[in-house]
Amino acid sequence: MAKATEVEPGSADELSRILALGLKYQVPQIVLVHDLSKAGLSPKRIAELLGTSANAVSQAKRQKRPKWPK
Repeated sequence: MAKATEVEPGSADELSRILALGLKYQVPQIVLVHDLSKAGLSPKRIAELLGTSANAVSQAKRQKRPKWPK
């Protein structure tokens, strides 16, 4: 698991992490990985947002994106 880093309260980074956390419990992680990657985020940043490792993100990217609403 990626090491948690401090974020400034009220920052855009804090908001993005809160939103990612909400998505994490509604959408399978592999779908989030593929969609965030398609949006241009790096594996390291995706891992930070989803609270996982960059290696887990890279492994998920190797798998086919499952059917999930766009």
